[in-house]
Amino acid sequence: MKPWRAFSVVFCIFSCFFVCLSHASDSLRHGQYLYRNETLVSAGGVFELGFFSSHAAPNGYLGIWFKNDKNQKPVWVANKDSPLMDFPGVLGSSGVFLTIRYDGNMVISDRRNIPFILNYGALASSNNTRATIRDTGNLILMEGKEILWQSFYYPTDTFLPGMKLGLFNMNTEQLRKQFLVSWFSASVPADGSYALGIDPVNNTQFNVWRSDGAYQQIGLWDGHEFKFFFQSTSDNLNFSFVWNSNEIYLTFNKQNTSMPSWFVLTSNGEIDEFRMVGQEIEVVDYSLCDDTMARSSNGCLVAMPSACSGGDNFSNTRGSLPSSMVLSWPIRIDPYDCEILCRNNCSCVAYANASLQDGGTLCQLYYGNKSDLLKLVGTGNSTVYVRGNASKSDRKLLVVTVMVIALVFFILILLLHRLWRKLNSLGIYGFHNGMRDSMRLLLLQLSSDDNASSPNVIELGTKKDHELPFLSFSFIVTSTNNFSLANKLGQGGFGPVYKGKLQEHDIAVKRLSKNSRQGPLEFKNEVQLISKLQHRNLVKLLGCCIHREEKILIYEYMPNKSLDSFIFDPTKRRLLNWTQRIHIIEGIAQGLLYLHKYSRLRIIHRDLKISNILLDAYMNPKISDFGLARILSGNECRAKTNRVVGTYGYMSPEYVMHGLFSTESDVFSFGVIVLEIVSGRKNANFHESDHSLNLLGHAWNLWKSGRCVELMDSTLVDSSSTDSLALCIQVGLLCVQDCAEERPTMSDVVSMFSNEGAALPTPKQPTYSNLTTEVDKPLRREVPSENLLTFSAMEAR
Repeated sequence: MKPWRAFSVVFCIFSCFFVCLSHASDSLRHGQYLYRNETLVSAGGVFELGFFSSHAAPNGYLGIWFKNDKNQKPVWVANKDSPLMDFPGVLGSSGVFLTIRYDGNMVISDRRNIPFILNYGALASSNNTRATIRDTGNLILMEGKEILWQSFYYPTDTFLPGMKLGLFNMNTEQLRKQFLVSWFSASVPADGSYALGIDPVNNTQFNVWRSDGAYQQIGLWDGHEFKFFFQSTSDNLNFSFVWNSNEIYLTFNKQNTSMPSWFVLTSNGEIDEFRMVGQEIEVVDYSLCDDTMARSSNGCLVAMPSACSGGDNFSNTRGSLPSSMVLSWPIRIDPYDCEILCRNNCSCVAYANASLQDGGTLCQLYYGNKSDLLKLVGTGNSTVYVRGNASKSDRKLLVVTVMVIALVFFILILLLHRLWRKLNSLGIYGFHNGMRDSMRLLLLQLSSDDNASSPNVIELGTKKDHELPFLSFSFIVTSTNNFSLANKLGQGGFGPVYKGKLQEHDIAVKRLSKNSRQGPLEFKNEVQLISKLQHRNLVKLLGCCIHREEKILIYEYMPNKSLDSFIFDPTKRRLLNWTQRIHIIEGIAQGLLYLHKYSRLRIIHRDLKISNILLDAYMNPKISDFGLARILSGNECRAKTNRVVGTYGYMSPEYVMHGLFSTESDVFSFGVIVLEIVSGRKNANFHESDHSLNLLGHAWNLWKSGRCVELMDSTLVDSSSTDSLALCIQVGLLCVQDCAEERPTMSDVVSMFSNEGAALPTPKQPTYSNLTTEVDKPLRREVPSENLLTFSAMEAR
């Protein structure tokens, strides 16, 4: 019997061991990984942290949801505006995972291997950190015994018990605003059109805002208690309003902790209250238009009066959409979201949904004539949703107006022909192929890669010149959600830049501002130049749009924004090690070499600066903003202008003083960029104890005295090479020499970087390096240009 007893003891030990292993952990420590099919579960089994995807957002996100929620609707999303790539891919080093990195920071990674730092606003100072999901739904990052970062500081669309909404650190430079922001749709977690929180101006009000500026007050602090304009169905919710010199916020807790309650700001601007009763979730909708709202409120925010002549109601009929003026693309959204896209655009007459083989939804939006549409009623098996009345009685009007329509159609053809000739004179091609061909060409460009051997890489001036799609204004409006503030990326001299969406591809939309100093000349210049230039280190222009006074350019989207958002940011500059900076410098040099030598015409950029260098998902540099570029034809080496435009700190002395520009002018700008990348400091507003006017003079003094290492960015001490550092500084100083003829060509520069052991010429002292700061005042001949394509940094959530 003893052997059996021994076996039983061993069996129990192993059983307990495997039970412990199978129990989900609530924490992630340094060096541990959480892969896409694994989760963390809070100690009490209330909340679960893991990766998720949806039919509408297949790329995947990291989120938190209630463990007992069978739908696993996230209450918090870490990367709501930065979806992961190839989420369904295999696991491994190139898979999707969450980890505590070597430096103690919590990061998400996918096959791009570009870390997404969750605790971006509070970086760890050591690797003694651990991440824990609590029963409150709060994900915290502990450094030792101190809380370094927590997800409750960055709410998404859900208001949980214990979470605070309001203003914090009010008397410091680190003011933090905590708002709820709705999802883009019921299944897409990207930022939507609504926000909820305390009014920053009148701190006693609790409002819901819409991206167009409309708002609705839903609660207030009367000096004694906080009151909502609707009554919560839960009797045991205690709301607390805190107001002091440092913070103002609203929070709530629940007396009965066994029955959780929470609030969600929906994608259509309504407020839903959820309660979990056992394994079931109950929901109560609070529409801002219900009778429960106080009479003193500002009225209904969601149901605004229709701005469309056909109204906002749709009637369904059996039939098919005409082939003309139909914009269709397989966006993975619900049919309800397709209706929203059509309803929000008055040019959209009808829409239809069709199922795809991969389970997606084909959303078709019709922008043509309603009469043409009604001719096809009953001729197809699809369900078509028509704005207004879709009855066949409307078709009787066609008999009366057939001659008028024929006449209008004839006039329209003449107008389109004249418009095509005008567009063709501007160098804008592709319009004659129709909207569908333009969309197909745009998708082809989005799907192509940056490989130099790609068949889409076409030399300027050949017979196969790159065609530029001409897109409708309604498409631009739809793709940017009517130029919503939530989609705005930045503002430059040309005008605002918005993020747009086409299929699963992101695009950048640059819209000419009416108040912009840039005008039709710069617009035409950029269209004619950059549309025909194809190089992996030049930003790709995908299309354009001219609609009345609107002038719009569509570019490939650069997820890492502009280089200056890294180099000059005290925190993000740490993410660029020396190898990456060398890679960026060499990429800029290759792009300039193509412009100066290998394109058919010699192109001078004239506004090369660090903010006009964009970074793609793999940190590859791309030169952008060709609005001020000029062409030197034939054997022409330089040209002169009476209109000196550009950005001070980057303009060569011969250009500033005499209006002379050449390839050497771009070389000077390149030299400034190199020194800024090496040092992490701006040339224009540089001040040092040696009284140098700018960064160039400071670099010259250090190089001359053999102290190059002192110019190096302090964050690169452990990652840079002294030899390559000295090479970069010497090349930069050669490029910024006073005499244009003494500067190297970009061919020379590329050769210098390729042959590190070769002997280089000795640079001469750069311009203005020993002058006082008063000297630059007479040089202002015109106001320098702003960044025509820059992007604002977005905080991670």
